[in-house]
Amino acid sequence: MSQLGMNLPGSSRTARPRMNIYTGLLFLAVAALSAAVALVWMAGMRVAPEEGPMGAFKVQDAQRITLPG
Repeated sequence: MSQLGMNLPGSSRTARPRMNIYTGLLFLAVAALSAAVALVWMAGMRVAPEEGPMGAFKVQDAQRITLPG
């Protein structure tokens, strides 16, 4: 029957997954969140009390806050 172009219900179809609008929006959201994390990380390194990339996790003393520059 498949030679005539007729598909029976329950027959195995090989449907290839396609990229749709939701997949594109997911990639766009991941890119936007990654850019936001990078910007916040760089801003945190500027006001951190210690130098280096891990200095953004350190907390300044509440009585003695200093900004570089």
